[in-house]
Amino acid sequence: MMTETNSEGQSISVMPRRIREEGSTAAVTHYVDTRWPRIGGPELAPLPGRAFLEPEFADAYQPGHVAYVYVAGSGDTLKAPDQPTGLHGLARRFALPLFKISATGAENALDRIADLNLERYAGMYQAPAGLACDPGYDNWRLVLIHPSRKPLPGAPVEARPRVIRVALPGGLSIISFEKELHKRLSSASLGAWIASSAGRRHCADLGLDPREAMRLTGYNTGEGERVSRAEELYIFKPRLNGGRLLTIIERIMHDYVVRDLASPRPNWGWVSVNQGYRRRA
Repeated sequence: MMTETNSEGQSISVMPRRIREEGSTAAVTHYVDTRWPRIGGPELAPLPGRAFLEPEFADAYQPGHVAYVYVAGSGDTLKAPDQPTGLHGLARRFALPLFKISATGAENALDRIADLNLERYAGMYQAPAGLACDPGYDNWRLVLIHPSRKPLPGAPVEARPRVIRVALPGGLSIISFEKELHKRLSSASLGAWIASSAGRRHCADLGLDPREAMRLTGYNTGEGERVSRAEELYIFKPRLNGGRLLTIIERIMHDYVVRDLASPRPNWGWVSVNQGYRRRA
């Protein structure tokens, strides 16, 4: 149900218009008047077609480590369609297409998926009475990526069905690449958007508490447990936004080689407030 205001200024509950047939397993089954953000933001544009063939890149690039960008979802929708769980269940409740996007150095991305299941990544949130856990976050799986095009000629990037293989330039670590990837995806970050005025308005229309979408992960460290924000969740549609993800990856690669690698002091470090570090003034 959604909340709308009638001509007399009263809040009333209305049933949103269905946009998927009854029984659909899609995350968003009813129309919600919300403009979703897109990864990369409105300014994202593809590189010129010969960008990776030009000498400024081709002569400077030296291959380093290999990273695999993946898209993942979680939940037991097919087993219990009437009670969707995990990230898919969250997407159903909030009427948003939600996925985890990140990178791994593991040659088989399923190894990273196994880690997510063990940690129950994003399985917690801050409820009014304290930390709460949702089911289904121990059932992560890789999702098919649908780039709308092939990588640009000469790009050290290979689009595979469930991962995008990236041969990083020498000197660019997998961790630094991952942090830069998340920076460029941040315009569609679930946690940031749901806390914005647009996100809170969306939640108010659905009668939901935005705190439920601000997901957390508990990391056991022996006798204690550290709880951190799950910052790798994004509003993302693989079939529509796969090409934008490919463009972001290509731009990271090109920028590092052409712009940052040539400068005296590459600026590819990061500060993670989530891990307890803060930039000094």
